[in-house]
Amino acid sequence: MTRIPNDDPLDPLEPLEPLEPLEPLDDKDRDLGLDVSITRRDFLNSTLLASGALLLNAKAPLLQQPQAPTGLAWEGPGGVGDYARSHGNMWSTVSTAHELRDGKLGGEAAGKRATDTGERYDLIVVGGGISGLGAAAFFQKLKGGKVLVLDNHPMVGGEAKRNEFNVGGVRLIGPQGSNDFGTRLSSGWVGDYWKDLGLPYGNDAFEHQPWAPGVKPLEIAREHYYFQLWGDEFASHGFFFKEPNGSLRLVRDAFGAGYNETPWSEKLRADFTKWRSSPKVYDGSDLPRWLDSMTYEELLVKHLNLDPAVARYADPILAGAAGGLGSDVISAQCAGQIGLPGTGNGQTLRIPTHKLSDTLGFISSFPGGNDGIMRHVLKKLVPDAINGQGFAGVLNGPVRFEALDRPANPTRIRLGATVVRVTTLPNGSVEVVYHQGGALHKTTASGVVMANGAWTSQYIVADVPEDHREAFADFVRAPMLVVNVALKRWRFMYDLGLTAASYRDLFGFSCNIRQSMIVGDYRPTLHPDKPTILTFYIPFERPGTPIKAQAGAARTEMLGTSYRDYERKIREQLVRLFGRAGFDPRQDIAGIILNRWGHAYVCPAPGFYFGRDGKPAAPEVLRRPIGRIAFANSELNGHQNWRDATAEGKRAVEQLLG
Repeated sequence: MTRIPNDDPLDPLEPLEPLEPLEPLDDKDRDLGLDVSITRRDFLNSTLLASGALLLNAKAPLLQQPQAPTGLAWEGPGGVGDYARSHGNMWSTVSTAHELRDGKLGGEAAGKRATDTGERYDLIVVGGGISGLGAAAFFQKLKGGKVLVLDNHPMVGGEAKRNEFNVGGVRLIGPQGSNDFGTRLSSGWVGDYWKDLGLPYGNDAFEHQPWAPGVKPLEIAREHYYFQLWGDEFASHGFFFKEPNGSLRLVRDAFGAGYNETPWSEKLRADFTKWRSSPKVYDGSDLPRWLDSMTYEELLVKHLNLDPAVARYADPILAGAAGGLGSDVISAQCAGQIGLPGTGNGQTLRIPTHKLSDTLGFISSFPGGNDGIMRHVLKKLVPDAINGQGFAGVLNGPVRFEALDRPANPTRIRLGATVVRVTTLPNGSVEVVYHQGGALHKTTASGVVMANGAWTSQYIVADVPEDHREAFADFVRAPMLVVNVALKRWRFMYDLGLTAASYRDLFGFSCNIRQSMIVGDYRPTLHPDKPTILTFYIPFERPGTPIKAQAGAARTEMLGTSYRDYERKIREQLVRLFGRAGFDPRQDIAGIILNRWGHAYVCPAPGFYFGRDGKPAAPEVLRRPIGRIAFANSELNGHQNWRDATAEGKRAVEQLLG
């Protein structure tokens, strides 16, 4: 398909042009640079209030515009390139999903209204993320046949996608979501899959930006997670503490330097030291089951006798890396899956120290995060989908959208297609009804893999048994906002000796630039006076409320906040962090892209992994097929990552093949 059906008058493959602001600005806004014409969409506050209210079925306060906002008014800019019209959850995908939730699209009537395409497939995969593409790849490897992948976004990949900027002729790429991978080849099917995709492996397989000649190097991460805790000890990591007067105190390498300049009490410093040593806390033989009997906060406070302030420090790290919400509601087993301190029973799970230098040999990130893996799977399934060959060609080549859904393809990928009903027919085949281009269509297959999210599967799959319905209810989801800020220069950080910041202030909790992987003709210069991307991963944990209420409030906040308000928060936070070194929001920012993921993470409460009250765990239930329908939701593992997401797709295909 050469065009992606949607209600946007702009071509979805074209970059967005900058618009001048429509909203009257005060002097503070001008100081922050909100009047500067960057690549963004500026709109009336009342319009954005309306958009948030429409999404949340709430009444918009102070609404001045009678008309509904457009998709662009809610989304903001998407940068340039193939991903410009697919950054996070787009307006059309969110609004269509909410119509499905509200019973306006699905149900038995949808099948009657839908137009039969006349197509018949061996397998239909619902969802084109890492799990869904993996399911298609393993089906083609194990059996082969006609496969259709239906994805509701304008670009395939789920949360494994990229943002691209052009800053004064310099191309910059950052991740929209999942971003790191291990560089050492795994054994078994994972290693075989990596090789089959043609991805390089080994300690010397990847090249990263060298520092420009004449520039004194700073310690710098290669991705956006490990610097938060697992490798947070390095000289260029700035910790910012709020002073009584509201300003921020900068402390470099707070943990590695021995807490000397931190405002923490001696008792709290001792508790942090104990926590980070990951002491032994359990004498039994089934540590994971024991951890799943409590929240991570309970483990820290009741079993390690640590100050609750340690749990509060861990909250955004746990929420942003795996659990969606904080340690007050998330199972300690979820914390154990990502190696948070105290869960290893005296064993260091990932690295021998917290030094950043100890992580660089085995953790990296492709320029667009796990988009680098996704693009190789896409190329494997549809060789003409990317105009390029080899590692550099697959990473850097343009996507050929017209090649994705050709009838001759063994695997066809159909974008902008939201599945609204999946039901088993009397003859044993499975009918799939989907919404695309404002109309309903239907087709059939011998089997279906549901590789979308459990929060939509419960509305889509007909005749779901009661035990599956109960399992669906256990999959609480929380949002995540990933922000990429294109900087014209980052001299203000370099002069402070920083490449990363950790804080608890107005917006988010950490941000960093990275030493990007370079490949082929993608070779941006690592120099403080050259463009780069500063990335925020922002969870919405709010400790102290029940898990479902907390997740709902988090989603309300993210969906109801305007692009303009987020832009203002980002600029204010950067001024508070780096204004002391000359950061100028009017001059230094080239662009800001928001990636809003409304259901980014499953939130595993205690009992998620091993069940409660004698009942089987929810993932165990959902791994059981319903006839010829198998589930491969990435959240079934509790910790979403490319490897476990692919494993769920592989397992679902193997179940259907018997």
